[in-house]
Order: sequence, then structure tokens, then C-alpha cells
Amino acid sequence: MNKDLARIPLLFILLCAMQVFVFNHCQLFGCATPLFYVYFLVTMRKGMAKWAIMVLAFVMGIILDTFANTPGVTAASMTASGLMQPYLLDLFITRENDEEYIPSSDTLGLKPFVNYTIVSVAAYSIIFFTLEMLSWPNLLKWIECVVGSTLLTVLLILAVDRLTTRK
Repeated sequence: MNKDLARIPLLFILLCAMQVFVFNHCQLFGCATPLFYVYFLVTMRKGMAKWAIMVLAFVMGIILDTFANTPGVTAASMTASGLMQPYLLDLFITRENDEEYIPSSDTLGLKPFVNYTIVSVAAYSIIFFTLEMLSWPNLLKWIECVVGSTLLTVLLILAVDRLTTRK
């Protein structure tokens, strides 16, 4: 818990700054945008209060909405993903790993962490692009954005995870 007092605010500020100043200006093939700030939710400590996760997710979303000119889209998507995060994490935890820890390839194992990351980022991307486009005539564009952004974000999260693991 004491480590979270330093880790969470630093990660929050770092991810917001990286998204605003770097990743918001990157777009591959006109549809794949790195949504790296989802890393904040993916690495929320198991056992953290659900209300705290949702409040932090909402605040991060509002901050990113302010800089990206997407009124409420990121905040709504982050809040919904924050609501799902503890339940998604429980799907990938084995019964003997029931202690409190920060999800990573070290703590979950590589395959469960990859699967957890893919499901979490895909769920976020589906919510985000559905709210952003709010139009089904562009179904192909929606699919391209969801798949492209999910793949790009998952690759970034896994790369950072491998760089920060202690093995």
C-alpha cells in the first residue's frame, strides 16, 4: 500500500503527459492510435478499492478529454473500464495467487498477463470507439480503429512490461 502512494501519482502524471504530448499525435494508417494510458488500469493493484479505481480512471479520462478535445468520451470509457478491471483481473488469476499484487508478467505469468492485457485493452477500445464514432454506417472504420488501436496499445504495454520486470 505504501508503494502505491508514490507509484500511482507518478504513473498517472507520466501516462497523461505521454498521451497528451506524444501518443495523441501518433496515428498509424489513419486508424491505429496508441491508447497507452490504459496501462494505468491494467496495472492497478489487485485488492484496490473499486471506487478508487473508478475515481482515478474518471479523473484521468477528464484530463485527457480536455487536451484531446473529446468531450467525455475518454472519461466515460475509462470509468467503464475501471469498473470492469477487478472482474477481468479475477478471470486471469489462479486460485493460489489470491494475494494483493500489481499485475505484470512476473506476477501473473506471461500468457495470463498477455491475455488479460488483450481483453482489457480490447474492451476499452470497443467502448471508446463506439462512443467516439456513434455511427454504424462507418462499421469498417470502427473495426479498423478498434483492432489497430488494440494491437498497437497491447504491443506498447507488453514492451514496457518486459522492460520493467525484474527477471
